[in-house]
Amino acid sequence: MNFFLRILFFFIFFLLRYNNFIFSQESDTLVIEHQKKSIKPTTDFDQRFSFIKKNEVNIWGQKVGVLINEKIKIGVGGYFLKDKLKSNKIYNNSKPEFYVNRNIEFGTAYIEPFLFRKNYWELSVPFEMGFGKTTLKDYLVSNDVLVGHGVKYFFPTGIGLSLSLKLPVGKTYKPFRWIGINFLAGYRYDIAEHIYNTDYDGLFWSVSGAIFLDRIFDDYKTRESKNKK
Repeated sequence: MNFFLRILFFFIFFLLRYNNFIFSQESDTLVIEHQKKSIKPTTDFDQRFSFIKKNEVNIWGQKVGVLINEKIKIGVGGYFLKDKLKSNKIYNNSKPEFYVNRNIEFGTAYIEPFLFRKNYWELSVPFEMGFGKTTLKDYLVSNDVLVGHGVKYFFPTGIGLSLSLKLPVGKTYKPFRWIGINFLAGYRYDIAEHIYNTDYDGLFWSVSGAIFLDRIFDDYKTRESKNKK
C-alpha cells in the first residue's frame, strides 16, 4: 500500500505543478485579477462510505472553512460513526453471548487546493490530518448489561480527489446556483495503526449534496453594494 501512496502523491504533485504552469501562462490582466485578495466562507457535506475490517460503514461529517483567493480552501471537519457490531461467541458456546456498540468520533484540519474551477464543475485535492477516539462497549445479549469498555485513539490522515458539479453563475435562478453535487474519493491512513490496531486504513468515497457558500457570499455583497447606491 506504501507503493500506492507514493504513486498517488506523485500524481497529485504533477497535477499541481502542471496547473501552476498553466496559470503562469495567462495574460497580465488575468494575473492581476488573480492577485486580488479575497476570503470567503465555505462548507461541505462529507458523508463517507468506507470499510473497517472488511465491513462497510457510513461515516457522517461536515466541513467548514474559508476559500482564499478563489484558489484554495482551508478549514476543519468533524465526523462520527455509531453502529452495533456483530455478536461474538465466548466460552465456545453455540449462541452469541454479547454484542458491541462502537462510537467513532474524530476531527481533522484540511487544506484543499483547486486544480480547476470551471462554470459547470471544479476539481480539487483535499489533504487532511486529525485526531479521533473509538469507544467500544460490550453488552450481554440476554439482559443488555454492560460487561466491558474500551477506548482506542487514532490519528487519521488522508488525501483525495473531489469533483463538484454546479450550475453556471449567469442568469440562473440564484438558489439553484448555490447548490450542486459533490463526488469524493480518497485514501485514509492512521499513523497510529501500529499502536492501537484499529484497522482504519483504506479507501473511502462519498456522494453528497453541495452548498456553495462563496456564491451566496458574492450575491450578498453584490446586493449590499446595489443598496448603497
